[in-house]
Amino acid sequence: MKVVKDKDLCSIKIPVHPFFRKMSVYCYFVDGLLIDTGPKIQKRKLSRIYQSLDIQTVALTHHHDDHTGMVSWLDEQLSPRIFAHERTNLSVDTEIYTGEIQTPNHQFITIPTPAHTPDHVCLLEPDRGWLFSGDMYITPYPKVFLKNESVSSYICSLKELKKLDFTSLYGGHEGLIPNGREMIAEKLKYLESTRKEVVRLHQLGYKDREIVKRIFPRKVRLELVTFGLFSRLNFIRSCYSE
Repeated sequence: MKVVKDKDLCSIKIPVHPFFRKMSVYCYFVDGLLIDTGPKIQKRKLSRIYQSLDIQTVALTHHHDDHTGMVSWLDEQLSPRIFAHERTNLSVDTEIYTGEIQTPNHQFITIPTPAHTPDHVCLLEPDRGWLFSGDMYITPYPKVFLKNESVSSYICSLKELKKLDFTSLYGGHEGLIPNGREMIAEKLKYLESTRKEVVRLHQLGYKDREIVKRIFPRKVRLELVTFGLFSRLNFIRSCYSE
């Protein structure tokens, strides 16, 4: 676990699981606002960090445990205001996003981006040009999806992010992403071109697994460690099933 502080922003890098230390999730703290909470399995270490911070407000990008796992502890121990999308179902009371969150020195605009999950939200601090993107960007070239992820929804959401005026992109699993604006554009271009090719092959009569072998012939590590929860087959099917 690694905590990096500068004058305005604190980033917290957390292993998603003690047994998968190369897979990390990032939480961010600025001006009393904690963006995402990290996984419950890291409670012992995270609780010490959070007790040292003056957390007044929590903003959640989406409901997955690696982003919300500590929300119950925070609610019980620190009693912050907790903001989430109206479709985020948690065991604690939350306030629904209404378009912005105000902290003493910053304004954060909430941008619905229903792609990775239906309740996914990004946050933009327009004065500083910070965009906190949750799981909207992990890699410009994804090859695996969850079953309910949608290529079309990603394309629509990425187009919305491209319109924003931001200079720094902070990802939920990558930290500060160099050339963030270019990477958003690159991911959009990749998804559009890959979807087009998948649809072409599907219309020619290729079976899903045949398309996987043609487009993504190599196995993907995330597919293996999640036992197929993330899979290339899910990605292929999402390209033509919408």
